[in-house]
Amino acid sequence: MTNLALLYLIALLFGCQNPESIDAYLTQQYQEGKLNGNVLVIRNSETLYEKSFGYADGSKNTLLTKDYRFNIGSVYKEFPAVAIMQLVEKGQVSVDDNIAKFLPELPEWSQKVTVKHLLQYSSGLPRIDWGSYFGQGINVTETEIMNEIKSIETLNFEPGTDYLYTNNSPILLIKIVENVTKTDFNKYVTENIFIPYNMPNTVVKDQYPYGDKSLMAIPFDSEFNEDNYRLSMSGLLFSSTASDLSNWFQQLGDFEVVSKESVEFLSQGAKAGNNIQAPLGRCDWKNDEIVEHFHHGSSGNYECVVRRFKQEEITIAILTNQKHGNVIEISEEIYEIIKKDIQR
Repeated sequence: MTNLALLYLIALLFGCQNPESIDAYLTQQYQEGKLNGNVLVIRNSETLYEKSFGYADGSKNTLLTKDYRFNIGSVYKEFPAVAIMQLVEKGQVSVDDNIAKFLPELPEWSQKVTVKHLLQYSSGLPRIDWGSYFGQGINVTETEIMNEIKSIETLNFEPGTDYLYTNNSPILLIKIVENVTKTDFNKYVTENIFIPYNMPNTVVKDQYPYGDKSLMAIPFDSEFNEDNYRLSMSGLLFSSTASDLSNWFQQLGDFEVVSKESVEFLSQGAKAGNNIQAPLGRCDWKNDEIVEHFHHGSSGNYECVVRRFKQEEITIAILTNQKHGNVIEISEEIYEIIKKDIQR
């Protein structure tokens, strides 16, 4: 058999997967100043493509490597949601419990808000005005946010009747996990999620700016000015690698972390419509099977997206520390390149 014939046979057997075409596209994005971060593509549980682009911080002295961690923005909301379902499966929590049962210090409206309402952003709780804190240079702490929640007199709507995406929901879910387990949330997720489900590089930081910057990608803008807000709420500062997040999406979607029924519940939004997020971001099902689990996150100049196309066994993780608002577009292009290669 000639070398050419052998290459043709390999292409037929393995779907003509062509990481060079992904690399050409991503290199162009980087050269045009549209990508600074890490990209990982998994196909059939094997690494199809992995590469780092750009700098670890605004000084431009250190190049990123695959070992760097990035803040994952709203993707962090999956962890308190899954932790709650672990407690549901143990019989320690019901999604229909009102949150006053676990957080008696909250105002009277907590008698009407259930755990399910928090999970699906249908509680009527308002958004947190981060800008008012950061604009005044305030170091935002858990005490600040909890005092703000306790000062809420009236909800935006009757619980369960509408949808409002707010960080108040996962913050209260975290407090419920802590009160039920009598364990600090960071310790809980480390012992019950990170360690058993192969996420050795994922950490929950206790502050930004970081005290320990080792292997932390620092966010910066288009002029390479590093983000300068102040935040001391460790439950919100989840930092991870592309590899760890790929492991998370795979094991969660294979029902290894919580049951299929729990994952299906966490895939449900409060109502239909555009931009309505479920606890898992967006997790689409067809014929009782997951089609795609998609979650986008951003925080300051961090931006990331993780997508797992379960039936095709494709996972795409993009983590950046210079926000260009294009990670979803990049992930879509990568997916199209892979599909074209598979179809050849």
